[in-house]
Amino acid sequence: MIRPTDQELRQIRDVEALVSAHRQERNRLRALLAAYQVHETASTEHLYNRINFASDPNRIAGLCEVYHRQHKHFHQAIDRAYDFLLFRIKEAINPGEFPLRINYHALRPEARPYLLGPFLNLTAGRAYQRLCLKRSDPPRGHLTYLATGGALDRQAWQSRLPDIASWLGERWVIADHTASTITLTRQKPLPSVIPFDASMQKHGSLFLGIDTNIQKPTHLPFSEMTSGTFIPGASGTGKSNALHILLQSIFANLDLFAAVFLVDGKDGVAFNRYQHVAPGKVHVLWDEPDLWSLTSKLVQVMRRRNAAQRQANIDKTTRHFIAVVIDEMSTYTARPSSDTKHPDNKRHTQFIDDLAMLAKRGRSTGFRLIITAQEPVNADIPANVRANCLTTVSFKLPIDAHAIAVFNQIEGLPSDPRKLPQGQALIKHGLTGTLQTVQFPLIPPPTALRGIR
Repeated sequence: MIRPTDQELRQIRDVEALVSAHRQERNRLRALLAAYQVHETASTEHLYNRINFASDPNRIAGLCEVYHRQHKHFHQAIDRAYDFLLFRIKEAINPGEFPLRINYHALRPEARPYLLGPFLNLTAGRAYQRLCLKRSDPPRGHLTYLATGGALDRQAWQSRLPDIASWLGERWVIADHTASTITLTRQKPLPSVIPFDASMQKHGSLFLGIDTNIQKPTHLPFSEMTSGTFIPGASGTGKSNALHILLQSIFANLDLFAAVFLVDGKDGVAFNRYQHVAPGKVHVLWDEPDLWSLTSKLVQVMRRRNAAQRQANIDKTTRHFIAVVIDEMSTYTARPSSDTKHPDNKRHTQFIDDLAMLAKRGRSTGFRLIITAQEPVNADIPANVRANCLTTVSFKLPIDAHAIAVFNQIEGLPSDPRKLPQGQALIKHGLTGTLQTVQFPLIPPPTALRGIR
């Protein structure tokens, strides 16, 4: 019998050790595979239980995160479960049944972005518009909605932004849209106080505050203004501060103005600080007879300018504007005397007619009227004057009738004019009819304005 050598014995032991190690590794892998299969089965069962939204709509909260964590072969199941929930809300499965009823205001905040379509009743075809799970990130404030049954109505979404903000919380804006998608992004609110800075102004334009939607300054070229701008708003809503902001734009563009008349319904208190801004060009007055004389003279100027433009074949002026700013129009609205035969009543009636004519026909000749009043009623501003002030910069109007009188509606506006916070205004642009919410910066105190010349 041949005995193996020591080297051969070592080789045999090495082989036996390798075989043993291989068996141990194989057994370990078998155990891991068995455990994985058990875990996978449990995970699958958990997932299908998790996406049974019809039994509890709150389970849809965090669905985007679930979608991105799962393997792609589960995505179809998740999408189907989501679509089935939307279908159950829209339609009944069996005859005689009702669609699934949702208490939307009882939903968890994390679930609400997924059911925004049903909440707003926004459909395309017969299907509710749904959140795109692949492209959306609710925690980061990025929501993309799909219209799977037809074209998407951007205007419908735009008009419902206040409802979206109320239901989802914070402020949401439309960041992008196509025929079949719309993307909303969450926007941080503007600071409650924004200091006024001269850099906010733009040459040739009136600065109208910060657009709360895009959070950028809003400018309206003087050449594109309507001849009359009406600024209503209850006391303490920021109307006076905004008026001084508008005046800064005029003073920064005095090279475009032939004259600026500041009519102070507070006996000179509001505009006295501007007495020496530009002597000969900026005029401050407050007595009623002075205002009556002014409007009469301005109507004659308007007619002379009209005649000169006809001869020169000019449609409208782009410079040599004449601004008339009347703060607290109610001071000048009431008749001077209860005696109908009093001579001042006739002059007052002519003044109202002249003012209405300037607001109606003054645009092409360069007249720019800005009139403030606390309420859009005849006691504060005559109806024929208000009707010809086509642009409105409205601050808070807490009374329903006043808000409707200005905007003809309350629902569907970018902001509710009855609930505007201090310093915010809803603008209705007279030439385009577009609506816009802005926030006016805080003007510095009068002492800080002494350097303006």
